[in-house]
Amino acid sequence: MTGLRVQTAAALVISTLALACGGGEEPPRTAISTTNSSNGANRASEAIAPCDLLTTEQIATVLTGSDEGMAVTTGGSMIEGVDAYQCSYSNTDLDLLTVTVHVATDNTLVSEIEPRRPMSELYDEIREIEVGDGGWLYGDSAEMKLTASQGDAVIELELMTADAGESSDALVALGDAVASQID
Repeated sequence: MTGLRVQTAAALVISTLALACGGGEEPPRTAISTTNSSNGANRASEAIAPCDLLTTEQIATVLTGSDEGMAVTTGGSMIEGVDAYQCSYSNTDLDLLTVTVHVATDNTLVSEIEPRRPMSELYDEIREIEVGDGGWLYGDSAEMKLTASQGDAVIELELMTADAGESSDALVALGDAVASQID
């Protein structure tokens, strides 16, 4: 009975998010540039279509039977001056892959979002990775996270599956794929 409640609750949350986001419509994608002016002046980040950052084939390397993804966030964030773009992918087993790109619209805010070494006591695996300008891969058998910087942006990937720990290298490859699209 508990499993049915969890599945029902998850379905309700996903349905609510789909309605709140206008059915997953996304703004037209333009080149992703995170280069700020040298004096720290504000600039608007380019619109990012987060569900277009990875192909179906790339997503399948870590999440089998995935849906087309749903854009959950397409700009703005809880930190003023930082835009967030997020797409979540799921499958019928309720496994989840979340792809998020945070972009500092003012280069003085980069330090607010830059990757930091996670606390190692909390994770089975933690290692520094060479994705973009550098970052971290950490997690355990059921949840793996990647955080890496690229210019004035931070890429976050989170994989929640029964065997997420076995997908570390594939998650790093996905991080590289996203970073390659950001100047």
